[in-house]
Parts: sequence; C-alpha cells; structure tokens
Amino acid sequence: MFALHQQWFKKLFLAFLPLVFLISGCVSTQSGTVASANIQENVFTVKGKVQKISPEKGVLIVSPAKGDRVTLNFTEQTPVKGGSIADIVRFHPVQVSYAVEDGQNVSVSIEILPQGSCN
Repeated sequence: MFALHQQWFKKLFLAFLPLVFLISGCVSTQSGTVASANIQENVFTVKGKVQKISPEKGVLIVSPAKGDRVTLNFTEQTPVKGGSIADIVRFHPVQVSYAVEDGQNVSVSIEILPQGSCN
C-alpha cells in the first residue's frame, strides 16, 4: 500500500511541477538558459558572456552558462543600460531582452552586468 501511495504522490508532483515553473517565470525555450522576460508576447532574455560583438554589423553573440550561444541583432537605437554599445566587449557579462522577428533575435534592450555575475 505504501508503494501505491508513493506512486500516486510522484504522479501528482510531476503534474504540478510545470505549473510551478510557469508561475515562477522560469519557463525556458533553450536548454534552460533563455527565460521569458515577462508576460509580453515573444519577449525573452538571455544572460551570459559576450562571445562576439560586431557594432558594424549589429550582431552580438551571447554564451549563457548552460545551453547554446544566442545570436542577437541590435541597432544604434537599442538601449544599453550601464554604458553604450562601445562599452560591450568580449567575455563581459550581459543580459539581453529580445524579440523573435522573422526568425531573427532582435535586441530590445541590453544590460551590461558587473564582472563575475554570470557563472
């Protein structure tokens, strides 16, 4: 009987686990690394270290602690908290909010984070 009760508890736990993640805002779209920024439609965030930045091409590649690198497009008008596009350098941590438009990740905002803030 104890084993039957334990199986029931596991099923109940697994049924409610996605709901807990949904409520906490930890819903992921890529290997647990890109989370929904808020309830806005198609707006996501990625936090990681800059692997490449090309201001001329408007391309930023961010490598999160876990998961795949994310390639993001930006413009001169993209707001940058904590500095400017010129302040973004390789291996520096950033957090980027972005929207997916026509299959491309378009930066909505970029935040330059203090060194050591990405594990």
